[in-house]
Amino acid sequence: MQLRSKLVSSVGAIAVCIAASPAWSQVRRAVRIQSTPPGATVRLDNATAPPLGQTPLARAMIPQGPHRLFFDLPGYVQGSLDVTVAARNTRPFAITLVQGGNVYVAADVDGAPIFLDGTQMGVTPGRLNNVPPGAHIIELRMEGREPVRETVNVTSGTLSTVNVTLRPRVAPTGSVRVIVSNPNGPVPADLQVSLDGAPLTGTPPSSDAVQPGTHIIQVAASGFRSMRREVTVTAGQAQAVAVDLEVAAATSGSLRVIVPVAGAQAFLDGEALSLTGGRVDQASVSPGQHTVRVTAPGRDPVVREVAIVAGQQRVLEFADSDLPPATGRGRLRVVVANNPEAEIFVNSQTVGRGSFSRDNVSDGEVVVLVRAPGFDDFTQRCNVTATQPCEVNAQLARTAQFGTIHVTAPGLSNAQVFLNDETQGRPLGDIGNVPVGNVRVTVRADNYEPWVREVNVRQGDNPDAIVATPRHTGPDPLDIARRRSGISTFGAAPLTRGDGAFDAILSYGAMPIELRATMGFVPHNSFPTFGNFTIDGGIAVRTAFNWYEVELRSRAGWRFANDLIAVGGEVRAYGALGFRSSRGFGMVLQGNLSFHFNMGSDAQTATGQAPVGGVGAFTISLNGGVELNLDNPGGYNLTLSGNRDAAYTLCDNRNADASSFTGSTCEVANTARGFAGLVAELGLMRHLSFVLGATLYLPFPEDIQYDSLNAFTNAGSNVSRRPITTSFWDAALPINLRLGVTYKF
Repeated sequence: MQLRSKLVSSVGAIAVCIAASPAWSQVRRAVRIQSTPPGATVRLDNATAPPLGQTPLARAMIPQGPHRLFFDLPGYVQGSLDVTVAARNTRPFAITLVQGGNVYVAADVDGAPIFLDGTQMGVTPGRLNNVPPGAHIIELRMEGREPVRETVNVTSGTLSTVNVTLRPRVAPTGSVRVIVSNPNGPVPADLQVSLDGAPLTGTPPSSDAVQPGTHIIQVAASGFRSMRREVTVTAGQAQAVAVDLEVAAATSGSLRVIVPVAGAQAFLDGEALSLTGGRVDQASVSPGQHTVRVTAPGRDPVVREVAIVAGQQRVLEFADSDLPPATGRGRLRVVVANNPEAEIFVNSQTVGRGSFSRDNVSDGEVVVLVRAPGFDDFTQRCNVTATQPCEVNAQLARTAQFGTIHVTAPGLSNAQVFLNDETQGRPLGDIGNVPVGNVRVTVRADNYEPWVREVNVRQGDNPDAIVATPRHTGPDPLDIARRRSGISTFGAAPLTRGDGAFDAILSYGAMPIELRATMGFVPHNSFPTFGNFTIDGGIAVRTAFNWYEVELRSRAGWRFANDLIAVGGEVRAYGALGFRSSRGFGMVLQGNLSFHFNMGSDAQTATGQAPVGGVGAFTISLNGGVELNLDNPGGYNLTLSGNRDAAYTLCDNRNADASSFTGSTCEVANTARGFAGLVAELGLMRHLSFVLGATLYLPFPEDIQYDSLNAFTNAGSNVSRRPITTSFWDAALPINLRLGVTYKF
């Protein structure tokens, strides 16, 4: 009693110290962390913290209390999960990651900063990876260019493309109004007002887009002096310039040209005149000889000489018959609207860039080809005749730089596809936006060798079909489910590395409570020569509350006949301890034979092919062997009194009527006994099995001989010496019964 009091006091003191320690609140607890899909890197409380590992984590040690877990997986949007780590964490912390999309951003100007939802992510041309699915704002900003904003819808696992044009930023301008008056009468109808040589129109002549600075205004009209004014324009302000016309001496004449032919053009001394309605009035023509040239589509040009007299108007009229049809000549005109640097080819001969015009083209068909880097070739055939000009307006389309491939892997629905070893995997099926040209396609899947092929991706949306056939290198999910559903902790088939089980057993005829743990040591298919040969081991603790046994054990076995039959051997070593100075040692050598049935149901449940809750695999095992007991190792034997609580050893001498102890020492220190057993394990759902077993010890006990004075005279045979921890000493049939449950994982 004194010893127990001291023990209780010590335990209490330790508990008080632990409770008072601040570090107790930081005790780490084991938790399970999972993600869908697996393989995500897990960090604790900070997205840049050192990783805890990759999912699935079967036993992550995390301080007790609230935390935030961060999950990173290439090709998926970073995820976070708020968790609370308790003293007991029965369920795993699990998260489903969202697969991100990608956005390729290009512009007509390289190096423009790209902003995604207001955050700069790179420059053009650029690719934005792992963008969360949904609508996002893409904005491009660049010095000297107008900013551009576009909305893009991102889809998981796909590449969206954004092409924009950055227009030059227009500088702020001012406005100019020119008010012309004639002190001697109305303003002439042929009044011409120009700003820096460009005509001003309107009433009064004006412009609202004048760059800030100094500009020159010119005013001219027939019979009046040409006027010149300087004006300074300020951005955002209007400037009004008043000009009074002054009558000029007749120092020049005027010319009127009339050409009633559609599409005609007139030239005075090589300078084009603006024909309106087939007529043009040219004022202030210097006196003297001048040359007028008139052209029209499908007509030969006509040239006339005209003499201009100061103060007089000269009229030239060309009738339709004055312009004869052209003989074998026509006009070809090519304009590239969206790319002034594009090269133009006519009948395979280069003729310039951006635009081309020629009036003396021979009649017949011509082939116009326009080509520019990054754009599709533009081709058009055109018939040139003297009466029908050929006008080509080329609109270049950007070249499609991407193609599509279709990858399949029969039997591997969860395989991932990698293009040019890029870190983010893509699912099987159609993969769009693949760069045109040679691409290395790699297909990866668990327990399969990587499958690699070099393919040539073509431009366009017609997918190239690729069938991947990786070579299997390990068990597939159904094999693993079958193996785990058939776990037997009492049979001949040991556990494979990665598998484990816990047993809780109630016994009759032996120590009443037994707890066992078992785990596999050898990976699957480590001994291909022997087939499914594995080794496992475990520990057990048995108690009768006043006597304890701690046992270490190991099994080796071989499964064959499609895992339906298993044979193997087992060795167990245990030590016995009591409350008093009693000790002992035991060893068991055992052979096992097992039959496994109906593993398919549990395997299908494990892989989602059948509903959870069905009955799983069950096993029937036969075993037999010998148990060796060494009583009080070291030769320390105890004298037994009539009180059973006086001391314990592994063996004892009993009176024949089993009414009391003999009081004699255990003269035979070592005992050996044979046994045979039968165990049935019935699977229930995926992880649980019920265990029912019986062990029979052979041969049956014999009576102990004693004389009429109740004195011990014969120690009896070895079979009469049983470990006192067995309660079948007085039973007619020396048998142990077991009933328990197994949790397998």
